[in-house]
Parts: sequence; C-alpha cells; structure tokens
Amino acid sequence: MCFSATASFTAGGLTIAAGVAALDAGKPAYRLLAAVPLLFGIQQCAEGILWLALSHPELAGWAGPATLTYLIVWKVVWPVWVPLAILPLETDPGRRKLPGVLLVTGALLAPALAYGLGAYPVMAKITGPHIQYRQDSPLLFRWVTDLAYPLVVVLTPMLASNQIIRLTGVLLLASLVLTKIFFYYYFASVWCFFAAIISVLVVVIVRASAARIAPSQPEPRGV
Repeated sequence: MCFSATASFTAGGLTIAAGVAALDAGKPAYRLLAAVPLLFGIQQCAEGILWLALSHPELAGWAGPATLTYLIVWKVVWPVWVPLAILPLETDPGRRKLPGVLLVTGALLAPALAYGLGAYPVMAKITGPHIQYRQDSPLLFRWVTDLAYPLVVVLTPMLASNQIIRLTGVLLLASLVLTKIFFYYYFASVWCFFAAIISVLVVVIVRASAARIAPSQPEPRGV
C-alpha cells in the first residue's frame, strides 16, 4: 500500500485470513465471492514484496514478478471476477440485466488490459511514502479503460439486491473518489488497499447468507 511493506503484508494477512474464513463458511454458490478477500491478500502481499524489492538492491530481481502479479490481479482478474461472483447470487430478475451487461464488459475489458500490460509495460517506483505505477499507454486507451473499469467493479455490487453487497459498492465508490482526489498519482496502490480492507465485508455476506438459507430453501445457482 502507500506506507510500507509492513502495511501491505499486514493488509495481506488480514484479507487472506478473511478469505479463508469466508470460504470455510460459504455455500458452493458463494465460493467466488468468498475468495475475493483471499485474492486481495495475494495482491497486497505482492506489493509488500515489491516494497522490499524496490528498497533493497539485493532483492531487485523480485520487482518485476511482484509488479506483474499485482497488476494482473488489479487489471485482468477483477473486471471479470467481481461480476462473475455477484451476478449468480442475484435473486431479483429485474436486477440481473445491467450486471449481465457489465459482466460482458468486464470479459472484454480484461483481455484489453492484459494486452496493455504487454504492450505498454508499467514502471513501479517508491515516491515518498507511496508506490507509484506509471504506464505510458495511449491517451484514448487510458480514457476508455479508466472509465470502463470502475463501471464494472463498482457499479456491479452497487446494483445488487443484497444490502451488504450494495454497501461494499458504495464504500468502493467513496474510496475511489477520495483516492482520485487525494492520491491521484498513487491511485493503483492506494485504492487497491482500501478495496482490500472493504473486501473483509465478504465474510459478513457469506456467513449471513449461510445462516439465512434453510435446508428446505434452494440456494442461488452456482457458477
């Protein structure tokens, strides 16, 4: 995150533990959602390794793999994983149409961003108390992907009928706005940290859903 390797590893450990707890409690249909904190934990640990690699010359060889791991989860995994985890849990048919469109959008966006990682490599460096990721991609490419990305990963949970999932969407939007205002040049690092902490709410969602589903009631369809 934006402070130190310790902060990243702490956040990583917290979210990995939350992910394990959610996977242990969740029904099969909730497994993709339950794995969200676990993935965030991997992402935060990757940035912790990046902090160490950028701070210690003898560990510099780890900088490339850590950066790539962090960015693949951020740019390629989340645009598909978020709608794919939430949409099958939606029990209100009227709320499935737009999230379905967002799932298709994410499925198109992920390979475009993966191409961008290959075509326009990212440079990561420590700037004061932050890690800055810089990618010199074409302006139009950035505009399109920067608009589509939050639509997929933020709007999808905000449209859910589940109140706690909607709350995570609202918190993601609030953290996105605050990060854009106060940490613009470090957006990739800071917003992912906020999102990782917010993802701990997944444990509440999964445990509440497991307690609410009676044996005679059908579960949401699995993925």
